[in-house]
Amino acid sequence: MIGEIVKTFLVASDGSTASDKAVDVAVARAQLAKAQLVIANVSEVFCPIGVTELDPKVFEDASRRESAVIIAAAVARAKAAGIEAKSVQESGSPADTLVNIAKREGVEEIFIASHGRHGLARAAMGSVSARVVEWAPCTVTVVK
Repeated sequence: MIGEIVKTFLVASDGSTASDKAVDVAVARAQLAKAQLVIANVSEVFCPIGVTELDPKVFEDASRRESAVIIAAAVARAKAAGIEAKSVQESGSPADTLVNIAKREGVEEIFIASHGRHGLARAAMGSVSARVVEWAPCTVTVVK
């Protein structure tokens, strides 16, 4: 429709149980708001210390493949609920990258898990979600 305001939400998915909950909350909220979703996975590419005989590209490729699987599962859940979903797969610092995606996509709200894959090593709130809350240009919903 001409002149229709379309809301856009961003949800971060890292394949963890906690991020699956964030996807579920984002999908439900998108249904209520008639919003579209941007589903993002940000991988931190690294080469383990002491593994000098392997090409770092091996780790990058594996990370990219894992990211694609995570994103595809989240997009499928959104589309099954009737939500228009766009996938974004990037590598870098998760918090910085998620904030940049939110700015670039003009999102109104970010949904993120309180803890991701490294949740047991974090304090009260995961460092990625805490940074996103601090730096985001919009509302952030942290899902437990």
